[in-house]
Amino acid sequence: MLTGPILFISLIFYTATVSQPLFYLIALGNASRNMHAPAYIEMRHRIDEQMRRNGAVVYYGTLFSTLLLVAVAFFEKNSMLPFAILAFAGLIADISFMKRGNIPINAIINTWTPEQYPVDWERQRDQWLKYFSYRQIALFTGFLSLLAGVVFPL
Repeated sequence: MLTGPILFISLIFYTATVSQPLFYLIALGNASRNMHAPAYIEMRHRIDEQMRRNGAVVYYGTLFSTLLLVAVAFFEKNSMLPFAILAFAGLIADISFMKRGNIPINAIINTWTPEQYPVDWERQRDQWLKYFSYRQIALFTGFLSLLAGVVFPL
């Protein structure tokens, strides 16, 4: 009967993980599209710095707790298993998009300064937002799966 407490911990970590994309969906995505290059560059530098410092703890906690939920639900033959698998798959997809898209683009943007940046900087911004939108879909799917497993158990 470990599924309940592990599900609770997994939901806490998943909520923290999904909060950044939710904030981008609600406000920051459109706000960043309306920024001039210097303001956008400064914002990306600060967010990337904080995510590298604090984001790993949240991501590892989410990955570990969700994988643990999959394992415990499997061994307990709990109805939460398919929801937990989908939640874990959403995390893996998110991390894949992040590693293939957002992290390399962040590395490029981190070489810019508010005074020196490429003329076509919007192209990199738009690419970053495109990858991030894929991540939003993956994370929301996984998060909603966990919630659905709680509200609509099989």
